[in-house]
Order: sequence, then structure tokens, then C-alpha cells
Amino acid sequence: MNDNLTPRVDRRHRGNHSTVCKCPDPVYLRPAHYKPLSGEQGRALRNLMQHDRKTGYWQVRRRVSTDIRFVILRQACDRKRAIRPEMRRLIDALFVAFVNAADLATDIITLNISKLAEALSPRDENDNIIPEKAVTVSRVSRAIQLLCLFGVIDAPATEWDLMNGCRFPKHVMLTEAGWQLTGINMDRLRAEQEARRQAIRDGILQPGETLSLKAARSRWYESCRNRTILSRRTRALEGKQRRRLEELPFDERKRQVAERLYRSLGERAGTFSPQQFEKLVWQQLYQLKLVNLNAPETPPPLH
Repeated sequence: MNDNLTPRVDRRHRGNHSTVCKCPDPVYLRPAHYKPLSGEQGRALRNLMQHDRKTGYWQVRRRVSTDIRFVILRQACDRKRAIRPEMRRLIDALFVAFVNAADLATDIITLNISKLAEALSPRDENDNIIPEKAVTVSRVSRAIQLLCLFGVIDAPATEWDLMNGCRFPKHVMLTEAGWQLTGINMDRLRAEQEARRQAIRDGILQPGETLSLKAARSRWYESCRNRTILSRRTRALEGKQRRRLEELPFDERKRQVAERLYRSLGERAGTFSPQQFEKLVWQQLYQLKLVNLNAPETPPPLH
């Protein structure tokens, strides 16, 4: 036996502490005060989780991590081994949180990695996180990066936060492949997404807001009433101003309209050239119908 041989360093252990996963089976529970999700998004959430009426506990109903996508794309993602069971269970819990927080119009999921890790961590009787079983921020971050590799979610490269020397995405977007993992009708989902985008464009809904159809219609009717009242008041003021100015000579009408416009512009008046300001004055004169009342007037200047 050669005594000059040095013993090999054991690189499989990191000190004397345990390297076992602290929370091997995390679960995301949707807060009870949250309103139920409607349409295909609500169906997706019900497909992922179900409430056992006998035991009173929530349990995972559909495990997205078992989808064959995570097998066939392994080589394309530069992975040699299968995903470990602890990571698969974390992905299942994360997906419930993603579907719950996804904006239906944009598919954007606003992230707070630390809050998300706290929501996945088990709690005691006093609703306090158990430190020995808490889900770590780094573990959630690795799961998000893994889902990005498989094309289930998308993280914009320009939207990242820096915390404790690590970079975390500010938000991610649930891709169409991610929605398909929930087992919903994609045609219905696309129709609902387009309807929500149209409602946002029409001003019925705000981005990220969820309203029932009755509440959305009531808001639309109220918005129409407000616009009608504002339009009527504007026309009344313009009519009153027109009746006061139409008796004056044209040059005086033009001067008073210019004075009123100058006061309404405030500090922005200094940003207009004389030609631009004169063009605005003529637009006001035409809007108030104060041109060509009794006699031919000087036509507006050409710019």
C-alpha cells in the first residue's frame, strides 16, 4: 500500500448539516376571501385543485409536472436527467398560483418571489410560517427558470429585479403551452381573452380588474351617462360664450378667444409659436361658429 496517496475529498456532502429538502410537498391555497374566477380561467383552477368535502383539505387534482412535455423536451432544454420528485411537486403548486394570479387579457403574472415562497410554505396553528419547513426563495427561482426552459412560461429579459445579489423576474407570462397543461378548452379561452381586451379598449374594465357581467354593464352605463352630462355642459358653455361674442366685431371676437385660450393653456402657452397659436385660435373660432356671421371675413392664414 502506498502511504503517499492522499485521501480523496468527499464532495458529495456540504458540511454536517442535512441537505434534504425542507418542504418536499408544498401546496398553494387560494385565500378564502378571493372571488371565484369565472370562465375557462376558473375551470383551469378547478382542474388543478379540488376541495375534499370529507376531510376539508385541498388536494392537487391535476399534476402538470407529469405532462410528457417535460420528457420529450428534456434534450432541447439541455437536461440529461428527469425532474426530481420534489421539484415536480413544487411546479404543481406554483402552477396553481400562476393560474390564480394570471391576467386574462395579457397572460402577465406579477411576481414577488419572497411573497410567493411564503404562500407555499406550511404554517402552524397561529398562521405563522414554520422555519424548518419553509420554501426558500432560491428554490422558487430555480423552478421558474426551469419552467421558462420548457416554454411553459416566458420571462422578459429586460424586466428583472436585484435582491440579495440575485436577479429575479418582475413578472412572467403564461404561454399557450402553459394554459394547455391545465386541460381547458383553448378556443373558449381565446374568445374570453379577446372579449376582455375589447372591454379594456372600450373602457369598461381596467387592466387586471375582474368584474361580473352585470357590474361591467352598470359601469358602462354610468360612464355613458357621465360622458353625456359632460358633453351637454360643454355645449351649454360654448353656446353661452358664442351668444356673448357674436355681437362683437370679428377682430374683438378673435382677440377674446385668443385671451381665453391663452389662460386655459397656462404654462404650456410658451411652447407654441405665433403661427401654431394662431391656428389654435382659428380652430376655436370655427368650433364656436364665430366665423362668417354677418359679412365676409378675412380667411384664416395658410400654414
